[in-house]
Amino acid sequence: MKRATRTGRRPRLSGVLAAASLAVAGALAPAAAAEAPIKVVGSTFVSPFLRSVFDRLVEANLVVPPQQEYRGTVRGLTEFCRSVAPDTASVAAMSRRMRTSEFEACQANGVAQIIEIQLGSNTLVLTAGRKDADFDLTLRNLYDALAREVPADEEFLPNTRKRWKEVGDNLPDLPIRVAVPAEGLGSRGFFEDRFLQAACRNIPSIRSIFSAESRVRQCVTMRNDEHVVEVGTPYDQAVRQIMTGAPAGTIAVVPYNMATAMNDLLKILPLDGVLPSPTTVAARTYPFNRPLFVYVKRAHVKDYRGRGPVAGLRELITELTRERTIGPDGYLVVEGVVPLAEDERERVRSRALRLATMER
Repeated sequence: MKRATRTGRRPRLSGVLAAASLAVAGALAPAAAAEAPIKVVGSTFVSPFLRSVFDRLVEANLVVPPQQEYRGTVRGLTEFCRSVAPDTASVAAMSRRMRTSEFEACQANGVAQIIEIQLGSNTLVLTAGRKDADFDLTLRNLYDALAREVPADEEFLPNTRKRWKEVGDNLPDLPIRVAVPAEGLGSRGFFEDRFLQAACRNIPSIRSIFSAESRVRQCVTMRNDEHVVEVGTPYDQAVRQIMTGAPAGTIAVVPYNMATAMNDLLKILPLDGVLPSPTTVAARTYPFNRPLFVYVKRAHVKDYRGRGPVAGLRELITELTRERTIGPDGYLVVEGVVPLAEDERERVRSRALRLATMER
């Protein structure tokens, strides 16, 4: 009986140790998971807003400082769509909606469930040095200054204009120099689509080009001389460096919120007679708006039992969709986001909090 009793006690002791081990593991698991930061990639255009959101989450001890790598929409989405492995990006910031082809590429790599959150919209603006004289450009002025080839009768000739006065009689007699987003940045695609293509849409010699691809290429190909400066990342720092001490007549193409944040150095210029402001952007009187999107991998989000590879994504989704964040009086709106309509914000919030995944 004694032997049987001892034998009977061992399983109970083992069970106690096993339970204790599980309890310790359970206690350590969330801490270990919390040590792995959220990895964020994507658009420099959206980066200031996400940084602001994460600053508040980190300050509230809801997430650990994230790993943020904003090197452009295309490179960021390539990384996001690489796989659902825990070491890949959990969040992609984009200054446009994900295209069907990109969505399908994600699906092909196993990134099948993606949560889509639209924050609102922002816009690109033209800026000059704070001490420069004001001048009012039109889209056509901008195209004529930047295009590598300009229309002449029924042909295209190399652009030899060197001073703004050669572009428009009402413009100053100053050298043409424009800082634009570099290839691969989401802002560059937006600038080409909404500014350059819009500027040359009604030029007869371009409209007569039969191939749509050739028309677009003719519109968006900029000169590659000293009159155009391509700006990479980090975009705000590069612009500040270029514009500090820049000669009069230098213009930088920047997001609206960046222009307001750098108002010690830059001032916003009117375009086609409209000065960008929160009022003109919201009313689309200044029509060059760009939607701001955040995409989250559903496979990385922890469930309500704490199971999942990346901690903090639920907290991020909640913060991104709060009225205090994206509503008319939200802190992102103060920083330059143009808010969605109330019913659209509610739709975005409802889907995101339910972790509903997008379809294309």
